[in-house]
Amino acid sequence: MDFVRDYGFILILFILPVIFVLQPLFLPNLGKQENPMDDKALKRKKLLIYRQIKELEMEFDMGNINEADYHATRKELKQEVSKVISQLTPKN
Repeated sequence: MDFVRDYGFILILFILPVIFVLQPLFLPNLGKQENPMDDKALKRKKLLIYRQIKELEMEFDMGNINEADYHATRKELKQEVSKVISQLTPKN
C-alpha cells in the first residue's frame, strides 16, 4: 500500500504539473476557438442593424438626437451592415 501512496504523491506533485506546463507545446490549437458566423447569424445581425437604423431615424425625427450625432451614428451603422452583407455574399 505504501508503494501506491508513494507513486500517487509523485504523480500529483511532479508529473501533473509538468504535463500542465508542457501542454501548450503539444496541443497548440486546443485553446484557439474558431467561431465563424454562419449565414443565419449574419442575416440576424443584418436585420438587427437595420432595426437600429430605423430606431435612430425615429429618434431623430422626434428631435431626441441632434443632427451631427444622427449622421455619425447612421454612417457607422451603414458601414457595419455593409461588412455583414459582404460576408453574406458568396465569394467567386
